Amino acid sequence: MPAFRPRIRALAVGVSAFALVAVAAGGTFAASNPSTLYACYDVYGNVKMGDTAQCKLAGGGRLVSWSTVGVAGPTGPMGATGATGPTGPTGPTGPTGPGVTASRFNDTIPAGGAYGISYGGINLELNCSQVRLYGTNPHMWTPDGTQSAPGNPATLAIAPGADLVLTGVAGLGLLTPFNVQGIVTTVAPDQPCAFDFYLQLSD
Repeated sequence: MPAFRPRIRALAVGVSAFALVAVAAGGTFAASNPSTLYACYDVYGNVKMGDTAQCKLAGGGRLVSWSTVGVAGPTGPMGATGATGPTGPTGPTGPTGPGVTASRFNDTIPAGGAYGISYGGINLELNCSQVRLYGTNPHMWTPDGTQSAPGNPATLAIAPGADLVLTGVAGLGLLTPFNVQGIVTTVAPDQPCAFDFYLQLSD
């Protein structure tokens, strides 16, 4: 009968080790501190546990550990789209109706550069800081009532980083005046700006 005892003890150790591994792999523990637990076991089925990575069995043994700290879950869904930015300034309205001859001019002006429009004897000079209109008795104004200074050319300044929406008129001697509608859109004083203009001559 004594000859069978080593096998029984070995079987008991194997069962204990299996139970320990099973707990480490998928078991649950009540909340505790520390989060990592160490266990040392030997071939005789002796087990000692502690919170340090040391085997505290007198004859030594095999050390294992497991932790109650969970693995981070997957990243959550992306948040909602932010609010829409403000609407940009409205561009000029093109001429309509019979008896109207008009042309549209739009482009980008480099920072520090200028753009000239010559149409039917009317000249318009643009840069990112001002608009000049040449003709007979030229005049320009903005929706808020700002007027160009008297003279030829009529001149309107553009505030740095602002947009200028304007309406203007200039004559060619006794001919029907030219009507001007346009906008200069700026970003910053050292950045390019864009313009969009209609020049219209009523027949």
